[in-house]
Amino acid sequence: MMSLKNAVISVVASVSLIGCAINVSPSAFFYQDTQQKPLDTTKLHAAIQKDKTSAGITRVEVKNEAGLTLRGVAVSYPDPIVNIVFFADNRMPVSENNSVIHRLGKLPANILWLDYQGVGASDKAKDLSINAIKQDALTQFDYVASAFDASIPTIVHGRGIGSYFASYVAANRKIDALVLDGAFNNISDLIANMVPGFSNSFTNMKLHDEVHSMQIAPILRHYEGPLWLVVGEEDKITPYPISQQLLEDASSSEKYISVIPGATHNATLKSDYAIQEYKQFLARFTK
Repeated sequence: MMSLKNAVISVVASVSLIGCAINVSPSAFFYQDTQQKPLDTTKLHAAIQKDKTSAGITRVEVKNEAGLTLRGVAVSYPDPIVNIVFFADNRMPVSENNSVIHRLGKLPANILWLDYQGVGASDKAKDLSINAIKQDALTQFDYVASAFDASIPTIVHGRGIGSYFASYVAANRKIDALVLDGAFNNISDLIANMVPGFSNSFTNMKLHDEVHSMQIAPILRHYEGPLWLVVGEEDKITPYPISQQLLEDASSSEKYISVIPGATHNATLKSDYAIQEYKQFLARFTK
């Protein structure tokens, strides 16, 4: 799986011959697969059987505003205390990340996760649009009401690049809590952090309007619900100071941050400590 760091480096490499500027378009930054792939839940079934637990796995197909089909899963675990609408990191399809679903399920929780358009099992648009993916995020959130028990809280969890789409949902829908996992604030700072010294090689950075709009702090300044930021101690891509600043910017009176010992950017949810911290966060507003 391509990491966010590799995705960012590829952006810089693709425009390095310009010499005086870096142009960041949606298609340059947001990874999409060249071919659609079938949805695979084999590892999820195996993990459930190995732990001798039970879960209901439903394959989900949702039409977006453009008529594209977004595909993913709605997974129901026994006695859930929360519904989670999950927005993944860059190039993080459902089929290759079944273990994440199972770990979240142990909270216990129901999880709805759809591949972004052009990623994994979902249809691909002719032209990539960040605005279209933002609308898809709202469509995914709206679908959860028909997928799970609406009497328990529904939270939105954004991982890496998904932290922006999760924040966008929080700004446009009534949610019960927001989780930002390995969050960034804006794309230009993210690229600068990933490619030290690039500013010495380029006179400026030109962000497409849709990419420029991908800023989380302005959203958090108006978000007042429960907020949990989680970041790996060894995260070099979206390091702790970014999450700490987002925490300070947030208007929420119920805001928390957890640093996961020894974890890198892609490994926060692999930690048992992270799951325990997650449970403590949920306990603050669930019954």
